Amino acid sequence: MNSESSVLRSTGTTSSDMRAIWAGKLLAVYLTATGALLLVGHSRVSATAIALHFAILGFIAATTVSPAMPAPLRLWAPLIVLLFLYTEIPQLIQAAGHTRQFDEVVMRWELTVFHTQPALRWAAIWPSRPLSELLHASYLSYYGIIVAVPLALHLTGRRAEFDEAMFVLMLTFTVCFVWYVAFPVAGPRYFWPSPAHAASGPMRAAAVWLLEARSSRGTAFPSSHVAVSVTQSILAVRYFRTRGIAIGIVTIGLALGAIYGGFHYAVDIIAGALLGAVVCILGLKATNELRSRGQANASAPT
Repeated sequence: MNSESSVLRSTGTTSSDMRAIWAGKLLAVYLTATGALLLVGHSRVSATAIALHFAILGFIAATTVSPAMPAPLRLWAPLIVLLFLYTEIPQLIQAAGHTRQFDEVVMRWELTVFHTQPALRWAAIWPSRPLSELLHASYLSYYGIIVAVPLALHLTGRRAEFDEAMFVLMLTFTVCFVWYVAFPVAGPRYFWPSPAHAASGPMRAAAVWLLEARSSRGTAFPSSHVAVSVTQSILAVRYFRTRGIAIGIVTIGLALGAIYGGFHYAVDIIAGALLGAVVCILGLKATNELRSRGQANASAPT
C-alpha cells in the first residue's frame, strides 16, 4: 500500500497520515469557492482565466486524493501553485464586481494612527543608502522565508511536522487572499512617487523590479509578506527552538523594509502581523484537532 494513502483500503478507516492532505484539501475548498465566484462574474473576466483556474483546481484535487501521484508532487503541490493563486487575485477582484479599491480608507486609518503617512515620509526624511539596502534585502528575503520551514522539516525527515507546517502556511495565504477579494487595497506605490529614490541601490532596484513584474494590484492590506513571515517565525521557533529566532529577526527587517520602500502602508504591516499570529495559532489548534480525530477514526473498531 502507498505510504501516502489517506484511507486504509482494507478497513476504510482514516489513516494517521490523513494530515498529508490537509493543505491540498484546504486549497481545493478555496479554489472551488473562488471558481464559483469566477463563474458568477464571468462577464467581467476572460474565459482563459476561468479555464486556467479550474485546471489548477483539477491539479490540486488530483495531487491531494490520487494515490498514483508521486509523493514529492503531493507534498509540494500547494507551494507549486502559490504563484498562480497570487497572480489571479486581480481577476477575482474583477469577478467580485469591485469598481474601486479602498486605499482612501486605509490612508485615513494611517493618518488616524500615525498622524502622517510613514510609507511616504520615512525614506524621504532618512535617505540612508546602507539602511535602504539592508531593509530592501530583508524585504526580498520573504521568498526564502516562504519555503524555509517546510524545506528544513522535509530535509530532516520530520514528515508529520512538515504536513502541519504546510497546512498552517496555506491557511495564512488563503485568509489573506480571501481578504483581498473582499477588501482590495492597491498600496502606496501606486499613488505616490518613490520615497527611496535618493537612496537607491541594487537591493532596492531588485525589489522594485520584482514588484513591477509579479505584484498583484489589490493585495496590500493586510500585508501577506508580513502575515506569512510572522507565521513562519512562529513555526520556526516551534520546530527549531532558538535557531528559529533568525527568521523572526529577518521578519522585523522585512516589515520595516515594506514601509521604508513605500510598498505598504504602516497599518498594512500591523494588520499583517496580527493576522499571521492569530491564523498560525488557530491553524495549529486545528491541526491538533484534526490529528486527534484521525487517530480516533484509525483506532475505531470496524
